Amino acid sequence: MASFRRRPTHANVRVEPATPADLSAIRAAYADGRATQRQQGSAVWPEFTDPAILSEVEAGRLLRVVDGDTLVGVFSVAYEDAAIWGEHERDEHIYLHRIARAAGYGGRGLVDAVVAWARAQCRALGRAGLRMDTWASNAALITYYQRLGFSLVGRRRIAADPRLPAHYHGIELALLELPCGVQTAGEQQRRV
Repeated sequence: MASFRRRPTHANVRVEPATPADLSAIRAAYADGRATQRQQGSAVWPEFTDPAILSEVEAGRLLRVVDGDTLVGVFSVAYEDAAIWGEHERDEHIYLHRIARAAGYGGRGLVDAVVAWARAQCRALGRAGLRMDTWASNAALITYYQRLGFSLVGRRRIAADPRLPAHYHGIELALLELPCGVQTAGEQQRRV
C-alpha cells in the first residue's frame, strides 16, 4: 500500500478524468466519505450504484485526483445545476460535488488541487466562478470552505425533484460560491 505521509504539492497532484478501471477505488473513496460523515454525526451520502458511477465516468463528470500513480480522491463536476441552485442558476459557474478522499490519504492538498483545477477550468471557459453545496447542518465543513475563500451565499431546502436522487429530497443545503478571480487561501499560501 502506498504511503501518504508527505504533503502533496501541485507538481505531484493532478486531476484527470476517472475511468471505468477506477470503479473500485471510487467506491472505496465514497465509502470512506460515508464513514467520516457518520463519525462526525453528519448527514450521510447514500451508497452510489455502479451504473450511476459509471454513467458519470462516461459523461466525463467524475474526475480523479492522483498523487504520482495513486488515486487519492474523486469529485464530480457540473456546468449547470438548476435543480439545486434554482432561480440563481445562470449558466455562469462550475459546480463541484462529492469531493471524497481515498481511505488512508490524509487529504492534505486534495481540496486545494480540486479548487485549483476548477478555477483553471473556470478561466478557460469564461465562467464567473465556482459553486458548491453541502448539508446546511454541517457547520464545520461550511467553515472549512469559507476558509478556502468560498462565501456562504444562501441556504435552500430541496423539494422532491426528478432531476435529483431521492437523498436530496427535503434536505436543506448551504450554497457556497467563489468568484473565479479570487485567490483561495491555499493559493495565497503557496505564493508566500
